Amino acid sequence: MRNPFHYPKTKHTRTRRPPVYPNYRQYKPDLQIEFSAQCVYCRALDRVKGYESFGVDHYRPQKAFPHLVTEYLNLFYACNRCNGLKRSFWPNLQEERDGIFIPNPCEHVMFEHLRYTRGEVRAHSNAGTFTVERLDLNDPDGVEFRDGFITMLAAMNSEIEKAKLLLVEAQTTLDSATRKA
Repeated sequence: MRNPFHYPKTKHTRTRRPPVYPNYRQYKPDLQIEFSAQCVYCRALDRVKGYESFGVDHYRPQKAFPHLVTEYLNLFYACNRCNGLKRSFWPNLQEERDGIFIPNPCEHVMFEHLRYTRGEVRAHSNAGTFTVERLDLNDPDGVEFRDGFITMLAAMNSEIEKAKLLLVEAQTTLDSATRKA
């Protein structure tokens, strides 16, 4: 079973072409579809956290880049927790050279920076380490929730496999009974 929180192994390619809106919040439905209803940073699912627990993140912060406030390519679907912890962070030149930045899923392969081991996020670069710390990706409640969610999915998958076997057995019995009749 694949971890539902996994980080992509390729850069995200934008697929949506929404109209130009005067308010960045109007892009939220398009961003939800664009990013498969998952936070681009922690990979939380909005089906679990709830649509209202998600918002529009400005990768390049509004205050530092006011000309990008409604630029779709600067907007991401993020849970309110990650968005709030990221705030208006933007690396200076030295930080960027040192790998102190939050990866952009359209410019970076997130898997090269961040990976899940069950419910815990493991950093695989300086940017990954910074992101884990800045966004508190391994807060105990989050790790426990994700680990429990993965355990529950595994148990459900096991039950589905058992049900499939029972269906095959039932079909075999039915076929055998039909041939005898």
